[in-house]
Amino acid sequence: MKNWMKNIADDKKITAINMPGTHDSACLHIDLAFISQTQHLSVSEQLNIGVRYFDFRFKYETSKFIANHSICHCRKKSGFWNELLLADDIVADCVEFLRNNPSETILFQLKEAHSKSGHEFYNEFYKRYIENDKDSWFVENRVPSLGEVRGKIILLRVVSVDADVFTDENSGINFSSYPHVSTYNVDDWKKGEIRKLGGEVYSGMFVQDSYRSEGKHKWGTVTRFLESGLCDEDFNICLTSCTRVFVPRFNAPKINKLIKHYNFKKGKLYGIISTDFIDEEICKKIINTN
Repeated sequence: MKNWMKNIADDKKITAINMPGTHDSACLHIDLAFISQTQHLSVSEQLNIGVRYFDFRFKYETSKFIANHSICHCRKKSGFWNELLLADDIVADCVEFLRNNPSETILFQLKEAHSKSGHEFYNEFYKRYIENDKDSWFVENRVPSLGEVRGKIILLRVVSVDADVFTDENSGINFSSYPHVSTYNVDDWKKGEIRKLGGEVYSGMFVQDSYRSEGKHKWGTVTRFLESGLCDEDFNICLTSCTRVFVPRFNAPKINKLIKHYNFKKGKLYGIISTDFIDEEICKKIINTN
């Protein structure tokens, strides 16, 4: 599972590959874990079982990029007294994995959690992690083929960027229009446009993120998305996570069981399927559809 992408053709666009992903990917050891934990594997462990899309959220505080979800900080180990998990640790894990598995690529979705620091967030992230290690990153604002990004981290930038400082060559794939769910009644998916910094639309994203529904209603939304006619020129992201009455640690086992029994078809486009508490069986189901 460490190098499953080696069997995919170089000319395949990354949007045309079915990938396992995780939601709130760094939330293994997290404050208020009972309500905030979304994964039971570390980033390294997720990479090793085949996960290739990661939803990373950081709070920029005291010159540190702290892995975070809302008001809760992620830790290297369980407990408030343990060290904070930083972007330093996560980026190092991704770079090391790709060094050992050069056939692979990693989709690194970069969000700012809780606080809003404007352009400073991306400015500092770029300086710290990308500027001096450009060979490890794909930061162009376009959809690449797999052959172009083997051994690289693909930056999906949800945060804002200063267009006077950065260009389409170094600002990452523009995910700033990532659609967010704002009501309890959303039962389908939303579309966001992916633009060049000058405003030209060059791709799109379909995101199913009805996280405020649960049970049969949520599963119905997931299956409608998976069975729809998706376009392989767009990023298609189906999030199976949900929380309304119950928290992810109670909802995920039910949804994950349904995923494992779902009749995936080989050769059909499903896009990115992003889950809570992912495991190897789910990864294999998704990977084997390519």
